[in-house]
Amino acid sequence: MTVVSGLDLSRLAPEDAVAALRSYPRRFREVLTSVEPQDLPQEAVEHADHVARSLALLGEALRLVLVQDQPAVHPAVADDSAREWAHDGSSSVDDVLAFLTMECNALADAIANVASTAWDRTGTVAGSGKRITALDIVREAVRTGSEHLRAAERAVSSR
Repeated sequence: MTVVSGLDLSRLAPEDAVAALRSYPRRFREVLTSVEPQDLPQEAVEHADHVARSLALLGEALRLVLVQDQPAVHPAVADDSAREWAHDGSSSVDDVLAFLTMECNALADAIANVASTAWDRTGTVAGSGKRITALDIVREAVRTGSEHLRAAERAVSSR
């Protein structure tokens, strides 16, 4: 699932990330319930599921960076295209939205509790040696949500 972004998050503050993350469940719900269930493309549901799973991965990476010195984080933390989740289509829209809500709120809560002096803590992306800061991880979470929300909107409107 490749999504291309033109979103510039270089100035996104943690408080803004919290607001964005808390808005994604409502915004995805609006998209996924804007059409009759039989007309909803499975691709749109998969985008919401992708965001939820990605936020779980990114939340764990954030936790590692905050509690360990220079931890290695999974390569998918820095590369959305490496986040390939198996979808069997058996999850209902309500289940996916509940999962998304849980992950958005968990990450937003975690971000809200990070000390301002901790945002420059770093980890290393396994296999590449690239350094990634706690703030980079948060910005990646917001980017992922935004891109996949737009992709879900496109999938629904193309029907």
